[in-house]
Amino acid sequence: MYRVSTSQDGAIGNFEPLNQPAKDYTKETPLPNLLKSSETSSSNSAPPVAKFTLVFAPTRTLEVNP
Repeated sequence: MYRVSTSQDGAIGNFEPLNQPAKDYTKETPLPNLLKSSETSSSNSAPPVAKFTLVFAPTRTLEVNP
């Protein structure tokens, strides 16, 4: 389970693991790669416009909640 903030263009500006499994398995999710690509965006200093909670399940399902 992660808290994710996005910029106006949809780029991931930040993410935070919310539980121990998320901390343990962060490198097995696409989040670090998506964050890295958004750091090169010129809108990186803008405040987040959307915040979501993401849940990556071991069954390879993704749950997104506002």
